[in-house]
Amino acid sequence: MRKFAIIILSLVLVSCSIESDLQPPTQTSAKWSLIQATGGLAGSNTTYQQNQINWTFNEVNGTLIVEHNTAGVADALDPGTYDYSIQTIANEDFLFIDDLEYGSIVVTGNRFIINQNIASDGSIITDKFEYRFAR
Repeated sequence: MRKFAIIILSLVLVSCSIESDLQPPTQTSAKWSLIQATGGLAGSNTTYQQNQINWTFNEVNGTLIVEHNTAGVADALDPGTYDYSIQTIANEDFLFIDDLEYGSIVVTGNRFIINQNIASDGSIITDKFEYRFAR
């Protein structure tokens, strides 16, 4: 009986150590496609095809890569690589790009919204843009 208990205990310990080694991989980058830009002084409303404008956030090194796969796009950031950070201020998340506040952010499932009309100091700005992204 003692041998049986030792075997069972050994199996339990081995299975616990195996499970702890099988951690899910952490996501290090997230690619988002700009699908809509609204607002500004003129009150524009522009929609985009998936993958026409992509933003890829690398969480490990804090960089954002913006790619435009079409000519003549004037919305949002120019193509290039930027530093970014996300700061929580008064229970709301804000995106900072190259140390400048870019807007409040909300991520829900496969949707990502940047709202430049809400500032981290609580002020409301009515002539900025709202950007909607999808995965």
